Amino acid sequence: MKNPPNCSHADCGPLVCNRREFLRLAALASAALAGGRLSFGAEESHANVAYYGALSPLAPGAVRPEGWLRGWLEMQAAELGSKLPQVSWPFTEPYWAGEETGESWWPWEQKAYWLDGATRLALVLEDKDLMAQVRTTLDYTLDHAGANGYNGYLGPKFFEDPVGDFHRWPQNVLFRALMALSDATTVPGDPESVDIPAALRKHFLNDPADYGKPVRNITNVEGMLWAYARTGDPALLTKAENAWHEFMEYCDYADMTQMRVYAATPINCHGVTYAETMKLPAILYLYTGGADYLRFAAATERRIFDLHMLIDGIPSTTEYFRTTTALDSHETCDISDHTWSWGYMLMATGQAVWADRVERACFNAGPGAIKKDWKALQYFSCPNQFLATLDSDHNVMEHGGRMMAYQPNPGQRTACCGGNVHRIFPNYTIRMWMKTADNGLAAVLYGPSTVTARVGDSASLVSITQTTDYPFRERIEFRIDASAPVTFPLALRVPGWCSAPRLEIDGIHTPAVIGEKGFIVLRRTFRPGERIVLTLPMKLALSYWPQNGIGIERGPIVYSLAIKEQWSPRVEPKYTTEEFPSWEATPASDWNYGLAVDPEKLEHDVEIKQTSGPITNPWENPPVTLTVPANKIKGWELQANPANPEQKFTPPLPELSLNRPAGETERITLVPYGSTQLRLTVFPAVPRTE
Repeated sequence: MKNPPNCSHADCGPLVCNRREFLRLAALASAALAGGRLSFGAEESHANVAYYGALSPLAPGAVRPEGWLRGWLEMQAAELGSKLPQVSWPFTEPYWAGEETGESWWPWEQKAYWLDGATRLALVLEDKDLMAQVRTTLDYTLDHAGANGYNGYLGPKFFEDPVGDFHRWPQNVLFRALMALSDATTVPGDPESVDIPAALRKHFLNDPADYGKPVRNITNVEGMLWAYARTGDPALLTKAENAWHEFMEYCDYADMTQMRVYAATPINCHGVTYAETMKLPAILYLYTGGADYLRFAAATERRIFDLHMLIDGIPSTTEYFRTTTALDSHETCDISDHTWSWGYMLMATGQAVWADRVERACFNAGPGAIKKDWKALQYFSCPNQFLATLDSDHNVMEHGGRMMAYQPNPGQRTACCGGNVHRIFPNYTIRMWMKTADNGLAAVLYGPSTVTARVGDSASLVSITQTTDYPFRERIEFRIDASAPVTFPLALRVPGWCSAPRLEIDGIHTPAVIGEKGFIVLRRTFRPGERIVLTLPMKLALSYWPQNGIGIERGPIVYSLAIKEQWSPRVEPKYTTEEFPSWEATPASDWNYGLAVDPEKLEHDVEIKQTSGPITNPWENPPVTLTVPANKIKGWELQANPANPEQKFTPPLPELSLNRPAGETERITLVPYGSTQLRLTVFPAVPRTE
């Protein structure tokens, strides 16, 4: 590679030097992209601690999104990703950046969600303005360490008192932003950088708070072990393990007693509490190698997938775990939190199934909960939602409430989802590639992007460009860029839904041998400019749901009938603005269809249509559609509140013995789930008639 003009850095390639201005402003350094064996920022910035995971993360910024993925992230950054602090309380207040007051811990939690997401968004997009915006708050918190409470305390005066059920939970949320910033920016000897691992070490080791008993305090094990990996202080590992063992004695509120977990009972717990807690034994395994930790983590996850999973890839959680009917929904926070937790299971086990679960949620539930202009989102989102108004919530927790309307800050005072939604796609991007234990790279999540990392025994710097329209098209091309041939293992995930992948290297067909963990591993010397093409043929499949429900998918994408919306804006001072109102959506097209496919003739019954040309905004302009046979269901109508007939709800699936198909079979068009706002996804299954 030739250096770009005006570059005097002998070891820099264009990928580094073209980003020099952003790296300078954000206090980034090219060493942070290289990483050590664990790929935690600059090699000198972490201690030589034992690591037992099969995979390890790259630093934020090592993966650059391209194509449709970059466009989606840029839209997020241009709208609520950067403007939420100017739109809605509590994001408009200086939480974490002043002597603010509150009535409880939750405004700090909710602002911290946004700070974490916005920090990661700024890093993956190299967005100077957004980085400057979040740094103001993060730097304030770091600069005022110890100003409140004990020596080294990081956080507001309001809950410096270590006694309280949630008095250390908000720190865990904010610390993830600090962790991302540190992994991407901390360079030893840089006078402008703050030693964040040392700051967190001081905070945790001096903290008199009980981390084992109070609600969600235990989640700080994540930050303790992150600091341990970088400082090498065994006291942090001891504190993390002690907190977990204490938690296991008082964990009824999280429904994580060993008896209930290993019995695989239905989960009786808040969805976010469970998601944030179930990842901890997997992280403990990463730094101890304790098989019991990993065994317990796997058992906590099994309950979700056996008993609570919805068609869009996220469990039924409103806000507690529920059943799996067509009306069961999930909180948007659970999209961020469950996919984040599954990423740790991926690191611990190296099993591709965890990446399958992340992509299903991010390609379906994620965009399905967001208005396609990134100006509003839902608190509760459902596979079947025929209207979404300020009084149409059909879920048990807030029945008749506002939680299903599209709002910049859904739930208003319960503003967690308004902040947490911003973590979904930056985290997907950051974790698209991971390091393997044998100094290789693993492509664990697919999408248009470029990764830069050091690989092989010689720690050679390589860039791999992934050119693809996945998940809408089947072809994924990888181009290797390096200054010389480099030897390293390259692992490519084969999703569980793909039975016959095809592999080519520089146009030559190569056997696609899938290992037991779901990866094709190429162990070879790669030449600069070499191209690997992985094709993942996508087949149609049906899934079956309670009350005679049926769904249809192709590859990682679930398909829905998009219901045309009649939108009505509502401006509510303090929480919305003219530019970012609350939106109510009512149906303006027919939705009362049953799916009339023959499972034995699925390829015959369903027509797949694909657009040609580049894909820009796939959630607004679906590049793949399905046309399917369907029948209208007579008598299947919106459900009215008997006490107030004007108030309507999405109805359950009809009982076909009472509601018969009406008229001839017709063909309707389905689009990707993420391309919809109002939708029918779990259809009543009706007999196919010729």
